[in-house]
Amino acid sequence: MITCDVKEMYFSQNSFSTYDFCSLKFRRRYIDGLYWPGSWVTDNEKREMVEQGQLFHLLAHRYYCGIAMGELERYLTEPVSSWFKELQNFRPLTAGAVFLPEQELRCHQDGIRLVAKFDLLMVLPDGRAVIYDWKTALGRPKSQYYRQHIQTIVYRYLLVKAGGFLSPRGAFSPADISMIYWNPRYPRLVEPLAYSEDKYQRDADMIEKKIKEIESRDYDQFYATGDQKKCRHCEYSPICHGRPMAADLSEEVEEELDIDWDDIDEMLFE
Repeated sequence: MITCDVKEMYFSQNSFSTYDFCSLKFRRRYIDGLYWPGSWVTDNEKREMVEQGQLFHLLAHRYYCGIAMGELERYLTEPVSSWFKELQNFRPLTAGAVFLPEQELRCHQDGIRLVAKFDLLMVLPDGRAVIYDWKTALGRPKSQYYRQHIQTIVYRYLLVKAGGFLSPRGAFSPADISMIYWNPRYPRLVEPLAYSEDKYQRDADMIEKKIKEIESRDYDQFYATGDQKKCRHCEYSPICHGRPMAADLSEEVEEELDIDWDDIDEMLFE
């Protein structure tokens, strides 16, 4: 039973990533509406990593909303307690700047339907804006990887396209925007990813083509990937192949499959 008309859905960086990973996986998740609960991560170590990432995001949200931690901070355990201290040192609340945690943007114009939720958007009085995305995965951030990542493309493009109401000048130009992926495991690794008009135009073309490509497919034209390694570690493996998802992911496999464990629940329930 089809639960979503792909020609009406809002696309996110995760839906684009899922489509590129396996178009059949995209169909199952976004068209058929087969959402697995977060508990499908059965490996205890991975489950703990998911929970730590969720807690860190919650603390960051409360901090930038100006909600006092109170007794909560006292009872935090490692490594999340140290992560939170690193966050406060890295990006303290600065007078004059506007901090917008968990800021969601949607766009529906010119055939483009996009949605994104920024972990943190900081808008400065001069109209510049920085998008922050928190990562807690084990691997060291790789700036070259993130420069080309679909999340970078969607987030920066969408802020220019639909986020002008958040600017003190009434609009953001691409040159106003930068994005920082920050991982408290590696607090000194900070590489802002600047934006430009040329990149904005290229991103607009890519996103438009991607949406049109997905919309042009009939229901039975969302094909399974030919990469069996992806199938082995996919939550839909029981449906496609009659066998459970493998839980024994090594760090090398996680990196190759682009798995960031603190984003798992967002991928499933966005």
